[in-house]
Amino acid sequence: MLRHWRIGAVVAAIMVGLVMVGLGLATASPSLAPRYWLWLVPVFGLLSVLTAWIGSPDSPRLGFRAVGRQLLHWLVIGGAVAFDFWLRGTGEEAGLAAGFDALLLLAVGCFLAGVHLEAIFALVGLLLTATLFVLAKADQYFWILFAVGLAILAVIAGIAWLGKRGRTIAS
Repeated sequence: MLRHWRIGAVVAAIMVGLVMVGLGLATASPSLAPRYWLWLVPVFGLLSVLTAWIGSPDSPRLGFRAVGRQLLHWLVIGGAVAFDFWLRGTGEEAGLAAGFDALLLLAVGCFLAGVHLEAIFALVGLLLTATLFVLAKADQYFWILFAVGLAILAVIAGIAWLGKRGRTIAS
């Protein structure tokens, strides 16, 4: 159980780091940011599938079931993002809006991965939702998102440290 949580914490920390890179990219190169959010969908999907595989119980049947659920989960999110970018190609939607939609779907995907796989992934989903809000309405507050991202990383590290410390004291 502790091993599974640790794996989830490391993966969530990687996800938060990637979100923070996206924030920097949105500030430095707004034209590249929508493509970055698009590419995060398969990256986050792969991270979730690996988390399901590594953290699954010893029974291969349960492991394949968890991996299959995560694979299907992220394929649907990826399909929705691909469909959204196809809509953009028809001229009915602006490129920036497609990037925002990709970010929203990524946030929903992470939040639902938190519901079904590892609860800490929901924090990543909430950070992505806050990122979307700031990108759409209040871009002068980017620094707050960096602070929130760092705070989430600190919480993950603190919980991991307390878990390790508690294990040391118990032995």
